[in-house]
Amino acid sequence: MTNKELRTSQFPNHFQVESLALINGLFDISSSAFYLIDPNMQQKGIVLQGITKESDKAYKTIYKDLDLSHPSRFVNRSETVVCLEDLYRTQTFRQSLYYQDFLQPMNIEHACDMFFRCDGKIIAVLTMLRDSSLSKFGEDEIAKLSEIQRFLEYAINLVYLPARISQRESISNTYGLTGRELDVLEWIIGGVENKTVAKELSISLATVKTHLLHIYAKFSVNSRAKLLAKVFIEINLY
Repeated sequence: MTNKELRTSQFPNHFQVESLALINGLFDISSSAFYLIDPNMQQKGIVLQGITKESDKAYKTIYKDLDLSHPSRFVNRSETVVCLEDLYRTQTFRQSLYYQDFLQPMNIEHACDMFFRCDGKIIAVLTMLRDSSLSKFGEDEIAKLSEIQRFLEYAINLVYLPARISQRESISNTYGLTGRELDVLEWIIGGVENKTVAKELSISLATVKTHLLHIYAKFSVNSRAKLLAKVFIEINLY
């Protein structure tokens, strides 16, 4: 592997990719996702395995409010590994609109989420999904996942998050990006459309475009493709 390829492979979700590989190697998983959570409880920096971008977009725009395991429901709580089926009380999991309209069409029958915290706040979530050919996550599996959660949370807090913060500061110092421009850049790097960036950051589409123009100027590029190429190859952002 060349130095250029190595830098590219490390960006931006190497830790998430390796974590999903670990989970998928130890457990029977049909599909999975590992995403970061910003202070507003919004997803960012997601890595998908076996889940289409279309399904992820549908979740974010339509179905996340129906998800009983969404991290916003676990603020100020301590659970680390949660099975979606266990959260239903007044109706069964399979009677829910979330299952019938979103999960079932994807042939997903079981879902389990692993929460990671820093100073009590959820900063990342690893989602594991099983299709109809697999059984529900058992008690022994939940116990093992809880052990793995402690290790991954330690690694996130000790290594991964400090590296991200350091790299943000480095980019800001090198290219003179503001905090908001760094936020926009992170979403763009994740392949998110301008409209979604605007929604997630609670700013107008025009403001997103203005931030992008400023970012292009500071990076001396004139397109999103050239911006990403420069970030991926030259900066090694994460």
